[in-house]
Amino acid sequence: MPAPAPAASPPTDTALAAYNNKQWATCADLYEKQGGMNALYNAACCRAQDGKQDAAFATLDRAIAAGYTDTKHMVDDPDLVSLRDDPRWAKALASIDEKIAAYEKTLKDPALRKEILALMDEDQAARKAYIATKDPKAQERIKASDAKTTARMKEVVAKYGWPGKSIIGEDGTRAAWLLVQHADEAADLQKLCLPLLEKAVAAGESPKENYAYLYDRVAVHDGRPQRYGTQFANGVPDPIEDEAHVDERRKEVGLGSMAAYREQMRKMYGSDIK
Repeated sequence: MPAPAPAASPPTDTALAAYNNKQWATCADLYEKQGGMNALYNAACCRAQDGKQDAAFATLDRAIAAGYTDTKHMVDDPDLVSLRDDPRWAKALASIDEKIAAYEKTLKDPALRKEILALMDEDQAARKAYIATKDPKAQERIKASDAKTTARMKEVVAKYGWPGKSIIGEDGTRAAWLLVQHADEAADLQKLCLPLLEKAVAAGESPKENYAYLYDRVAVHDGRPQRYGTQFANGVPDPIEDEAHVDERRKEVGLGSMAAYREQMRKMYGSDIK
């Protein structure tokens, strides 16, 4: 199942539409043409849903060769249920474990990568619980998680500046961004990180879309129009500067169209998104 942006590279609008319409063969072809590890992974999901096990494993192997390593998402992904009893499934997971072990040797702080990824898992679990139940206790869980991760990210930034992919890997730097993005009770941390993240993006140490999301978050908190249309309130986007050209700016940072993003938000948060 395509992961919500920005945890993975944003899918093309047409590929996502084909996925949503269960046009599995078309979906797979479009993702394969897009290329890249996340698109290839999504193509494998479509092949699996289409009942094409051999093609699904072949495409999944290509995604892994291209750098896909998110075994947790794989194991949890309902799109891949049909592959899990096949001996090739265990081999695919083992090959990822080997790649991760080799990859971690190239990082400056592999232990921090694991810690940041674990904090992200806590963050996401707390938010998913609240979205599913709207239980006040679940909201308290979010606050506790945010307080914990905010304190830790302040320590990390004090030590490294922005922790880029050479320090904690690409998945690690994305996770670090998510934790800062959710640190709404620590606007000082978000403002501190914004120029650091901008420099990291310029140096190829962090994805462009992460900067776009944090820029918008800080702008909205400051009462200014957002630039990329990533922030919503009460089901509608917060004010956007030069809104007529927002899709052009989104494309520059690797984000899909506003129309596709609205639909994604609607699927995640309900029909009240407008």
